[in-house]
Amino acid sequence: MKKENILYAGILALILSVNGCSGFLDREPLTSLSPSSFWNTEKDLRMAVNFCYNKMNRSWDLDIQSADCFANVGNHVSSGTLTPSNSDAIWSDSYAVIRITNDFLKNYEQAQVSDAIKNRYAGEARFFRAYNYFNLIKRFGNVPYITETLDLDSPELYAPSDNKDMILEKMVEDLEFAEKHIPLKSKLSTDVGRINKGVVQAFMARVCLYYGTYYKFHGQGNTALYLQKAKEAAKRLIDSNEYGLYADYRNLFLLPGEDSKEHILSYRYSEEANTYNSRIRGVIVDFKQEPTKVLADAFLCKDGLPVGKSSYSVEYLPAGKEFENRDPRMALTLWKPGDSFMGSPFLPNLANQTRTGYMFKKYGDEDSYTNMQSRIDEILIRYAEVLLIYAEATYELEDKISDADLDISVNALRNRFANHPDKLPALTNAFVNANGLSMREEIRRERRVELASECLRYDDIIRWKTAETELPQAILGAKFDRDAYSGMIPGKDINLDEEGYIIVQSGSSRSFDPAKHYLFPLPLRELSLNPELKQNPGWQ
Repeated sequence: MKKENILYAGILALILSVNGCSGFLDREPLTSLSPSSFWNTEKDLRMAVNFCYNKMNRSWDLDIQSADCFANVGNHVSSGTLTPSNSDAIWSDSYAVIRITNDFLKNYEQAQVSDAIKNRYAGEARFFRAYNYFNLIKRFGNVPYITETLDLDSPELYAPSDNKDMILEKMVEDLEFAEKHIPLKSKLSTDVGRINKGVVQAFMARVCLYYGTYYKFHGQGNTALYLQKAKEAAKRLIDSNEYGLYADYRNLFLLPGEDSKEHILSYRYSEEANTYNSRIRGVIVDFKQEPTKVLADAFLCKDGLPVGKSSYSVEYLPAGKEFENRDPRMALTLWKPGDSFMGSPFLPNLANQTRTGYMFKKYGDEDSYTNMQSRIDEILIRYAEVLLIYAEATYELEDKISDADLDISVNALRNRFANHPDKLPALTNAFVNANGLSMREEIRRERRVELASECLRYDDIIRWKTAETELPQAILGAKFDRDAYSGMIPGKDINLDEEGYIIVQSGSSRSFDPAKHYLFPLPLRELSLNPELKQNPGWQ
């Protein structure tokens, strides 16, 4: 998709300077595109919404906010040491895009094009409005809900926050409009990368699963309504046959897998736009986001049972042995010691590559070790997530799921490795009951390992209300192989626990307060500018 940048004014928090001058209050976008000279053709509508695409990406290392990943130092969110800040990029960036969408929806009817074309691009704008309000309400809870382009006299500038439940209802309305009016992927073959009907269905499923389960486990809201909507949206996408699983899990996250049938929405990098994906180098070179022991241990043994419950005894030494007889995704998600890396057997560099002793193979492109200019797209939503949404929503609706529903979701993912010697057995009710497992936990585990390092783990533990037990724990890495690292002295060069695992961060330095940490603090500057806004509980 050609990336035509349109520079608009941002929201109050983004533009308002100390002297009180605010682009957010401007009546017109800060471009040459005014109602008198613009909003006439399909090209105009297309250009007007393109800015939203430029802003739809997110930090690729968000999983360091969970216990599954770690960087060079402890993350303030994961560690429980976050403090309110003056500004917040998600707040300012989201409202900047929302202003764009509101301006679009105010003006698009002027275009001299068919209603179908108008509604398609209005659907894109409403999709992005919902996309950004989702970012806001899952982070902050109640926030101001703005649907107009505001000016100096707009009372909404100084209004209190709106209830997130109401905002969620409006988001669903936007997504329903978008799904109705935006064509299927197969009808937009020349518009690869733009929002299509499947993107809207997948995002609807994600949003509704988030709040269906958030309400269920936090004791709020209409759980059944949103779980049903999540299930139905996921099923509509599945039944459309527009998407499928890509056979090669390794290459799914590299150039050969780009624009495959599994990709639903990606942030696109290109030579034309002169943009590069920093993740590709970051996962194999820099201390940006590395796996931890708790993630490595989540991968099942090949009999379908967890570590410690399986008949296969998992051994952690020598380095790499723990990968034996495990879910095939383990060695495709984490780089197995001994496997080829840059032409030599891989051994994690504990001094300047990873503090945990693990390194991601997912998205890890060896070419980017020396070439920082990788243009591999960042996947924002893929078909595997939709299958997992379907399974989870189905189960959480009635605390049960049929084997038939497992076959079209969880077991479809496992069948990606049908010809692999370590292929996992099917997840069935009989298997769960016979082995004393929890179906809920096995569906969650499947999501955890399939979508590892895809920026969803923190949201998951927030909506399940498990962050309060998962985060205030020590962060451990791999078991230290003294023979492989003969030059490193435990206690001096590296800290180990009593069983020999690398201590990455002690449990005593980590905390989680359920009364405050399930929401982020509002930016202090916004509270100063608008006295009607109230800080979230515990952050005052």
